[in-house]
Amino acid sequence: MDVNEGFSCLDCTGRACEFETGENPPQCVGGAAAALHDEVRACYAEPENRRIMKAAMVSSSKCGNLTRVQETIEFARLVGAKKIGIATCTMLLNESRILGGLLERAGFAVFGVACKVESNHRGDLDLVLDDGEEGPVLCNPVMQARLLAEAGTDLNVVMGLCVGHDVLFCKYTKAPTTTLVTKDHVTAHNACAGLYAAKTVYRKRLDETIAACCADGEADGKDA
Repeated sequence: MDVNEGFSCLDCTGRACEFETGENPPQCVGGAAAALHDEVRACYAEPENRRIMKAAMVSSSKCGNLTRVQETIEFARLVGAKKIGIATCTMLLNESRILGGLLERAGFAVFGVACKVESNHRGDLDLVLDDGEEGPVLCNPVMQARLLAEAGTDLNVVMGLCVGHDVLFCKYTKAPTTTLVTKDHVTAHNACAGLYAAKTVYRKRLDETIAACCADGEADGKDA
């Protein structure tokens, strides 16, 4: 099976793979998974990955009884982490301090790096836009990742890094990383609220964003 055939798990409503009842649709991506099976199994056999999977199994078994904060602390304990890194947005420093205190009470060493470290401006990173303005201090997710690596963290926790900056942090982090907070200023950091409201009056705002993306795509096509 070719995973580019157009049918994905988002198109399936049966969930036979989860409940092991009934049959998967003939175009199920599980068909493509068969070709990758041995390679993926070998990944799970790696010691660090086995440790993470075992810890995740235990913590997920308590799903519904623990908050995400509790699950993160429990996971860190089960995975054998000693030093926890916190990569935080400066706007979530108060929340990160609370998390750090809880982790320290649980016996972990904690080291945090905020996003504005180095106080870079556009010119410092050769990112000056057409307006020529230096703008506000930029986030520095790559430096956050590098400094946490220098600090020797065993596990990193992302606290509200911007969309895109979280991508770069995860790209350059050396330690396994989990996300505790996804930043969303409109919904008090409850990103799923934007999905739950997708079929309400809020849809008009979503449609504006989608229309802008479509317009950009058409413009790119003309430029090409």
